[in-house]
Amino acid sequence: MRNTFRLLCLITAFFAFEAHAMTYFLVQDLGARGNMRYCKYNNGKIYTVNAVELCQMSVEDGGFSNGHAMGFLAGEYQDGMTKVCVYDVLGAKKALRLNSVALCPLNSNF
Repeated sequence: MRNTFRLLCLITAFFAFEAHAMTYFLVQDLGARGNMRYCKYNNGKIYTVNAVELCQMSVEDGGFSNGHAMGFLAGEYQDGMTKVCVYDVLGAKKALRLNSVALCPLNSNF
C-alpha cells in the first residue's frame, strides 16, 4: 500500500512539471541582414525568418523548465535562400535556420 502511494505521488509530480508551450508576442522587427530577418519577442529572444518574410505576430515556444536542452540533428531542408536544420529535443522538434551553404551542426543547445 505504501509503495503504491509513493508511485502515485511520483506519477502526479511528473505530470505536474510537464513542459507546456508558451505564446510570445512580437516586440520589434529588427530588420533584415543578408538572408535573415531578425524578430524580437517579449520572451527576450530573437528569432529569425527568411529575409523576404515578415515577422510573425506571435510564436510558440515549448520552453523547458531550465531553458536549456540539447538537440540532435534529425534532418534538414532548403527554405528559399536559407537552410532549416531540424533537431530532436527531448522528443520535440526544434529548428535552426542557417545560411543556405552552411552545414547543420550535429547537435545544438535550445
